Amino acid sequence: MNDWIAIGALALVGLLIPLGMMSVSALLRPSVPETNKRATYESGEVPTGGTRVRFNIQYYMVALLFLVFDIETVLLFPWAVVYLDAVESDAVSLTEILGPMVAFVAILLVGLAWAWRNGAVQWAQTPRQVESDR
Repeated sequence: MNDWIAIGALALVGLLIPLGMMSVSALLRPSVPETNKRATYESGEVPTGGTRVRFNIQYYMVALLFLVFDIETVLLFPWAVVYLDAVESDAVSLTEILGPMVAFVAILLVGLAWAWRNGAVQWAQTPRQVESDR
């Protein structure tokens, strides 16, 4: 039971310190309300345009696809090193070695096919391609 008291005390201290710091800073800081404080800061320049800028979703899709296939590469290299040692040792069968990696690559290929089919890989279309799609 003493361990739980120590954990509870640590959690209480972990909450009290940040809350105490925030309350002390709220009491001590100067409060000068100005409208300029709410303006968007652009390196000291006068802001131009709105702060809400719409980005093309393709940027995010390309980034996600890059992450997925980058992680695949990171997982394939160590597996290839272990695969060589496992084949030479004859301790496990070929299906036990290849099965999980083939399933992993198959799932990634299904994901790539889905992304390709939904147009996530296609970056931009020329006006001629847009007219032919209609």
